[in-house]
Amino acid sequence: MDWKALAAVLSHLDARWAALGWALSLLLIAGLALRWQLFLRQQAIQLPFITVFSLTWAGQFFNSILPGATGGDVVKIYQLCRLVPDRKAAAAATVFVDRLSALLALLVLAGIALVIDPVPLRILSAQSFSTRMLEWLLGLLLIGVLAASILFRTIRSTLWGGRLIRTLGAAKNHLSLNPKVLAAASLAFALHLLNFLIAYLFAKALGLAVTYLQIAVIVAVVMLLIMLPVTINGHGLRELLLIAYFTQVGIGIDGFGGSGVREIAVAFSLLLVANDLLWSIPGGIWYMARFKTPIRDVN
Repeated sequence: MDWKALAAVLSHLDARWAALGWALSLLLIAGLALRWQLFLRQQAIQLPFITVFSLTWAGQFFNSILPGATGGDVVKIYQLCRLVPDRKAAAAATVFVDRLSALLALLVLAGIALVIDPVPLRILSAQSFSTRMLEWLLGLLLIGVLAASILFRTIRSTLWGGRLIRTLGAAKNHLSLNPKVLAAASLAFALHLLNFLIAYLFAKALGLAVTYLQIAVIVAVVMLLIMLPVTINGHGLRELLLIAYFTQVGIGIDGFGGSGVREIAVAFSLLLVANDLLWSIPGGIWYMARFKTPIRDVN
């Protein structure tokens, strides 16, 4: 990494585009809360939007400091079960299905992105995989399936196993098509497109010679892959993926030839991470202040 080149890229930041992307991030968090509230209402769980919004914002905070991108879901389930202790299974199911709707929408968008520009597939096809390596991968997959089956049979009769089965049973109510589910599914796609727009605005702030479609294609696949609990909030993995994409696509800055693709990709990633972190911190502070009081006073 050429740190001087990285600093030079960041020094040419256009604050107007960055401010617009930063402001839209609050709209994104509100949209996430609205989508979750649709699933809550389907289960007849009536909570004020301010409560749902605060928990959603808190989830963004814990996603930023825990491995993967699902740590905030645990916190949301915990507090939601305290808010509605007589509907714990249904409450947990809303978080599960809300996450599932976002994942399915992202899978569709990432699949479309790979069809439009299959950069990761081209990179993989250039690698040499031996037959023995393939056998090891298939063997590990088989072991994983068997272990999951044995684990499920073991815990299904336990207290937590019973809770899991009841949660999955409650989740079935969300899988039937009805106006609330269709609205939440449509909102899931819209929120991803809004997230791509925010990323595009930060790309414009850096002066990248890139279109919204190119950013959408790149960010869709990167978002999907960093959900794997490999690193905390995808740090490191995100940068490697962006460097690979920017190199293959040939993304640079118009009239700024002093920096390489690596520095440009990392600068773009730093803007995205900084934006997420800055917006997540108020959510964590609000969570600590709001939910430290007895739960009966929160409502």
